[in-house]
Amino acid sequence: MKNYGFTLAEVLITLGIIGIVAAMTLPAIVSKYQEKVLVERLKQSYSIFSQAYLRAVQENGPADSWDIGEPVTMEGAEKLYDIFAPYIMQGKPCRGENGCFVDDYKTLSGGVYQFAPKNHTMYTRGILVNGVAFAMPSHGTGCKYLEDEYNTYKNICGVLYVDLNGYQKPNQAGVDYFGFFITTKGITPMGLAGWDGGANGYTCEYKGTSGGNGTGCTAWVLNKGNMDYIRRDISEE
Repeated sequence: MKNYGFTLAEVLITLGIIGIVAAMTLPAIVSKYQEKVLVERLKQSYSIFSQAYLRAVQENGPADSWDIGEPVTMEGAEKLYDIFAPYIMQGKPCRGENGCFVDDYKTLSGGVYQFAPKNHTMYTRGILVNGVAFAMPSHGTGCKYLEDEYNTYKNICGVLYVDLNGYQKPNQAGVDYFGFFITTKGITPMGLAGWDGGANGYTCEYKGTSGGNGTGCTAWVLNKGNMDYIRRDISEE
């Protein structure tokens, strides 16, 4: 009677092939899953702060009437923070003290990020209950600070930076770190059509060299639901 079973050698070869295939495909699967999680967190953060903005306007009037102090001062940042704080659920409010936000980041292309909110004299910070960290500098009462330097955006009252996974790595602009402008029209993602990165080079360029590259990928992620700019040039899209 013939034995049609597999030999031990055949089983080991098959398992080896399966292992090789798994080793080749699993990292890509994990990476795509992690990307999807970050995309959803960015969408959630946008929704949370957009709703908080609307409630703040209902309570305090139009944004350009808010008392948010002098531009890029801790006093102004504290006042801006206090306007939003009642409408966002925080796990940890750091305000102007150290903590809640990583000090050093990388750009999208791996360079040194030059505008991380580690300047403890002009940013307030907090962590939402979902683990997303945020930092906010004020552009001052009246929302007119540096508006000539931001060609696509007008009436900027402040800036909102989010780190989607807090202290966890990679701490990289365009991956887990993104930027929004707080304007008189609402929370507006950086990187809208026509945006050139502004004074700080908040671009979204594959292999870009600006010190703020990656911060301007916010609009792409919210509109496209992916981070394809990590893998290819999207400048013509």
